[in-house]
This record gives sequence, structure tokens and C-alpha cells, in this order.
Amino acid sequence: MPAGTDQRFLLESEAIGRVCQITKHAMLFLDVKSVGPRDDFDHTVLSTYQVSGDGIWKSPESGVKNSVMKARGSRASHPFHCALPPLYVLSDKTVAPTVSVFIKPVYRMAALTSDTHNGWKSGQPLERITIVTLPNGLLLTQKPGYLAKHPALFYPGKDDKTKTKTKLRARVSFEILRKIDPWRVETIRVP
Repeated sequence: MPAGTDQRFLLESEAIGRVCQITKHAMLFLDVKSVGPRDDFDHTVLSTYQVSGDGIWKSPESGVKNSVMKARGSRASHPFHCALPPLYVLSDKTVAPTVSVFIKPVYRMAALTSDTHNGWKSGQPLERITIVTLPNGLLLTQKPGYLAKHPALFYPGKDDKTKTKTKLRARVSFEILRKIDPWRVETIRVP
């Protein structure tokens, strides 16, 4: 699996055209978020560069900017400056909405279990893969306005107070994503 830097792909499909009705393209942002049993929670941490916003364009000189979202937790909140545009318009006039997908492989640890594979003790056998699809920024902020309906979708996480405010990350709740659309969080179990 790819690791590290997010993978980005321009997809073209007649099926995308049937769903979008304005384009048959999508800009897919894909990232792998591997965890072990001690870090396996019903969320994942997202950087500002992994979430699309509302894509406000006031003038050609200023470019596209996103309004600041809020990561709201039960004890704290902070501004969340998502950096991806909700759609891309390429030089050949191709329009491609942004789709952010996260793959979360969850590994067991042989030291914590008695797993064997063909008689060999495995170091970190794969237990399951969770695939998470985040709503596009326009769906979050405009129609149907998922953030207004689910204000705790993003909540603070993992950064200390010394980090630059525009770079603060947020956790995304899988529980809330399942409420928005059950297909947004799919799990594949490994036998």
C-alpha cells in the first residue's frame, strides 16, 4: 500500500457523470492511515490539506479560498482551515469535484496475540481495512449542510497549543459519517 504523501488521481467515468450530472470527472485524494491495536479508534486525524471547503472566489486576483470550519469537541474547539478546493477546473476546462478517501489498515501485534500463519508467528498481521469517504466541502457547508447538522463531525485532536493555528488538524468521527451515509465508512475484515 502507498504510505506517506497523499496520492492524487483524476478519475474519468460515465458512472461519475450519471451521479454528478455536470461532469464525468473527479479529483480523488487518497491517503493511508495505518494503525495498530493501541491506536485503533473510531476516527482518524486529518490535516488541513485533506479536507475540501466551500471554495469562495471573490476575485480572480485573490484565488479560491475556503471559509474557516470549526473542529468542535466536548471540552475544546479550534478553527479548522481546510485547504482543498471543493472542485478543480483544469486548463482544458475539465471540472472535477474533490473526493477525499482514507484507507485505514488496522494491524494486530503478535506479541499481543497468539496469531500464526502457516505455523509462523506473524509480526503484524492485517486484521481489517476501513475505507472512509469524506463529504465534499460543498456538501459539508452548502446543501445539504452536513456540518450544520452534525457540528461534531470534526473535533480537535493530536496537536499541541504551539502549532500554528492555520495548520491545526482535526479528527473526523466515523460514527457521525455513518449517520450521514452508512456507505461512507466500510470495513473489510481479513480472515
